[in-house]
Amino acid sequence: MPTTSDSRLFKDLVELHPKAKKVLAEGDSWFAYPGKYAYLGRAPNIIAHLNKKDDLVIYDASSNSDEAIEMLSGKQKFSLLKRISHTEFDYILFSGGGNDIVGRYDFGFLLNTKTPEMTWRQCINDKRLKLRFTQIASTYEYLCELVLMYSKKKDVKIVAHTYDYPIPSPRGYKAFDIIPLREPWLYPYFYQKEIFDHQDQKNIITYILKKFHEALKRISRRYPSLVVVNTQRTLRENHWNDEIHPTSEGFKLISEKIYKAISSTSTKNA
Repeated sequence: MPTTSDSRLFKDLVELHPKAKKVLAEGDSWFAYPGKYAYLGRAPNIIAHLNKKDDLVIYDASSNSDEAIEMLSGKQKFSLLKRISHTEFDYILFSGGGNDIVGRYDFGFLLNTKTPEMTWRQCINDKRLKLRFTQIASTYEYLCELVLMYSKKKDVKIVAHTYDYPIPSPRGYKAFDIIPLREPWLYPYFYQKEIFDHQDQKNIITYILKKFHEALKRISRRYPSLVVVNTQRTLRENHWNDEIHPTSEGFKLISEKIYKAISSTSTKNA
């Protein structure tokens, strides 16, 4: 079914498909990633793949480069609350936390400069990592509390995912996968911190993403409305388009896990 970011069109779609699950998508580039695939008839992100499901009507409020903290503050928070308080969404899909970790000035903040005697584990600044995860976890808890307070549909489910383990490389984002527009997200910081070994790089980012998954699972035990879909260990090396974004096929694999969670998680009248 068509995905829309127009509230009037969304209402029309709901009326045309009264039995479909009503979904609000709020997230980062894993929901909004552009690429040549859109012009070749291939879905370039998770929401584009979910859009092919006949039983979902999706209001898409996602945007590239959004951080979880950013999505729950200022105008974005106001827009989110306005939407969920006026529309009975069955599911809120939330993709957040990745940019809080690998964003500009964020990833390098989590690393120590490596010396010859240091292991990869010692290259992670635990104090700063704990601070960052405290912020991210608080954002997810805040989201759960806001939904409990303001959602028009009281049994709405928040469905989050855990990304997958990126593979550090020199390749940044390319428009249409051809025109270079920005440098990589991870690679420059590894080199800045003199962490040159590729396996050490992979170990570090894998460790951090595992901790992200553990943090979300702890929150979900306190908030039954939060469904955490473990999408880690889904992708192979050839499923990555650049350092932090899957190919269309990779996004399809991730979307299928999210769709399975939606299908197996019921809400009243959904």
